[in-house]
Amino acid sequence: MKRYTAPPPEWNCGVRLSLIKKSGVTFEDRFELPMDGTIEHWGQLYTFTSPITAVFSAGYAGERILASVAVRSEISLPCSRCLTQTGLAIGGDLRYLFSLRPVHSETPSGGRGRAVSAEDDDDDDGDVDVIPIDSFQAELDISPYIWEVLLLNLPEGVLCSENCRGLCPSCGKDLNEGDCGCRNDDADPRLEVLRNFKAD
Repeated sequence: MKRYTAPPPEWNCGVRLSLIKKSGVTFEDRFELPMDGTIEHWGQLYTFTSPITAVFSAGYAGERILASVAVRSEISLPCSRCLTQTGLAIGGDLRYLFSLRPVHSETPSGGRGRAVSAEDDDDDDGDVDVIPIDSFQAELDISPYIWEVLLLNLPEGVLCSENCRGLCPSCGKDLNEGDCGCRNDDADPRLEVLRNFKAD
């Protein structure tokens, strides 16, 4: 099974910039993206049990494009305590602000370019980073932004249930299936003297 640390090359997520009008009407495009492998992140592997649904919404804010990328999917990963595969739904969204201005020649074609902070731009956008895109660019590849939203919404861990008992540290049995009979009362020998301590 493939392991991905970047957007799969088969994702085709181009948005024609000419479809985003200045009339005030919000443009929306939807993508159903397959994930035939796992994503490696947070030091573990995430398996996808459903396609990734991504919704791109955009409209003009002055001479800039204010866009939102929303992502939804279902994943499976091992429980943090007992390692049982556990499924859950994930989702989230981020906003992006694009500036239609010439991009320096060193920016790769179709790349994200340099995220320009508000201080670098003429207008005050608070804490929002402004991403420059070439004004002559016909299409915007939103795969990197979908990937960014996806990674930010992957959980560091998951529990199969709040009462998960985990694995026995001695024999490795899943304690959710019953006790294993092991004695797991090993204590720090330096504290052994405290076992018989009685307060006055």
